[in-house]
Amino acid sequence: MDALLLECNHDVQMLQNGPYPPRLQERVGGNYGHLSNDQAARILAQIDHGRLQHLVIGHVSEKNNSPDLARRTLAGVCESLDARLSVLEQGNVSGWFCMNPD
Repeated sequence: MDALLLECNHDVQMLQNGPYPPRLQERVGGNYGHLSNDQAARILAQIDHGRLQHLVIGHVSEKNNSPDLARRTLAGVCESLDARLSVLEQGNVSGWFCMNPD
């Protein structure tokens, strides 16, 4: 695969200590909720990311995560990913992601 958009919605500790009531914390952090940074990193570690030209982090919670924390967690899977990693932020339009042909 040449590009991947991966959700990094929340950091587990930030969600547990954040402003959401317990029922919403359970929904967001549950098995059918949103992906945490750590879950996204585990998915990334299980796939062949050698061809990735772009790894895009999306759906980052403004209250239960930070773009820097999400970036560091995924870059921790493989240092070379950091140069190919972009974080989408709520309220901002991203630029185009250009793909280089093989």
